[in-house]
Amino acid sequence: MSPNIVDLRPAIKTETIPAHIAEEIETFEAEAQRVLGGDLSNDIFKPFRLQYGIYGQRQPGVQMVRIKIPFGGLTGNQLRRVAELADRFATGVGHVTTRQDIQLHFVELKHVPEMMRLLASVGLTTREACANTVRNVTACHLAGVCQGEVFDVTPYAKTVALHLLRNPLNQSLPRKFKIALSGCRQDCALTPIHDIGLLAAKRTDGAIGFRMVAGGGLGSTPRIAQVLREFTPMDELLPTIEAVIKVFDTLGNRKNRNKARMKFVIEKLGFDEFKRRWEAAYAAMGYAVPTHEPIELLEYADEPPLLMPTKAPVISNGNGHGNGAAFLNGDVSAFHAWKRTNVVLQRQAGFTTAAIKLPMGDLTGDQMWTIADLAERYSNGNIRTTINQNMVIRWIPEGRLEEFYGELLTHSLGDPGAELVEDIIACPGTDTCGLGITSSKGMARALAEVFPAGQVPEDLRDVSVKISGCHNSCAQHHIATIGLHGVGKRLGEHTAPHYELHLGGHVDGTPKIGQLTVKLPAKSVPAAVRHLVDVYRRDRKNGETLQAFITRVGKVALKEELIPYT
Repeated sequence: MSPNIVDLRPAIKTETIPAHIAEEIETFEAEAQRVLGGDLSNDIFKPFRLQYGIYGQRQPGVQMVRIKIPFGGLTGNQLRRVAELADRFATGVGHVTTRQDIQLHFVELKHVPEMMRLLASVGLTTREACANTVRNVTACHLAGVCQGEVFDVTPYAKTVALHLLRNPLNQSLPRKFKIALSGCRQDCALTPIHDIGLLAAKRTDGAIGFRMVAGGGLGSTPRIAQVLREFTPMDELLPTIEAVIKVFDTLGNRKNRNKARMKFVIEKLGFDEFKRRWEAAYAAMGYAVPTHEPIELLEYADEPPLLMPTKAPVISNGNGHGNGAAFLNGDVSAFHAWKRTNVVLQRQAGFTTAAIKLPMGDLTGDQMWTIADLAERYSNGNIRTTINQNMVIRWIPEGRLEEFYGELLTHSLGDPGAELVEDIIACPGTDTCGLGITSSKGMARALAEVFPAGQVPEDLRDVSVKISGCHNSCAQHHIATIGLHGVGKRLGEHTAPHYELHLGGHVDGTPKIGQLTVKLPAKSVPAAVRHLVDVYRRDRKNGETLQAFITRVGKVALKEELIPYT
């Protein structure tokens, strides 16, 4: 009898849970038992469970568990634990979010404390992944290997994230608070849409630091962050962040949730006055006199694997796999199509980073086990989630890419088009979210017919498509070339699903919020988007991108083109 595949899986390595974390899980467990026993109402329990990263679903009696992954970095061992939890306590599927977290859905409350302990035993937590706290600190998934980076922001992202985790300063903020770090001008982490955005910088004297912006955010009232400090020295990084949080904590609106984000504090005060308040807070917190002590960075082990020369296997042309990896044309193989869209050469000679495309951020427990195994066999065991809801494995020797791709195909993970236009971003929407108005995942599947994986022409290469199921912009639709957010429209006695179409958003160069152009019935969206692309190809100037075309032609003319689809 052949052994069961589960029996062949490597054992998950665990560590002793620190006493203070074990105690906080016991506290959660006691409160959860009170709820299950009918001694505590769900309304009173709600803010408490959110602080622990446990979110209610639209379906009664089950929870969404959000696992915090600072800068998207996790090990193969940690991913195996997430896979185990997905299979034992959830639906067998995990969801990578636009904040680089991993969510598990349809979890019964009685199982949550055990899940927390199992996560803690591999160094993971759900703490402060939700609620009015500092949410997951995000960073570019190429940090440390990017050819254009000023320096590797990874250790700074990790240090900021863990410095603020469980920090008394941010346990009860007026509203959520988001921080992101990018290492190069391409700004993969989207710093302008964050409460604090940190972009790597270097002075003429060679000193490194961060250009800090503050006050960004999307949701129903999108705002682009403004420059707070052109250059933040490393020894002042944590104090500067703490002072911003202190101003927000003091002045944020605690009465009106819809006006509670830090961008509204800045809007009310004006940016100059906000900056003055920040300077005063910096001094009041005892940071006015520089100590010139270097920042104590937390270590992050990410050494390259040994380059092992191997003979690449013969890979089939991809026909029959049914996962989108097919010929683009007669002379380009499926492997080369995948390599063209999913592989980036690192600044370290001989190594590459490969993106694993996860449709709408979803992957099964079995696929998590596979990715963990591949990370250890082809790389150094590290994995990164991306803000575009994918995973990447870095440090893959270039000579082993074809072999690596062959294994991806075997597990339906070999789709091309990762991080490109066909890699449509979508939040869970009405599938699980209590705030969702439309099925954003369903719309993403429909638009996949317009932007087929690996077959999108070069003129759409830099286009992005993002779909949110409501105005909260969890999929960041405001900064997409083509952004959609779900709304309801009253038609007689019924409410029909519609989408508001936003065009021309982006964060590279001079950031811009997309313009709300037209409201479309959900069923008409694919045809309307297809027509938009046709109009672009009909009327564009030589070499003009879709982004530039939208800016030049303007909202009024494009709305006229799309009116027939409303």
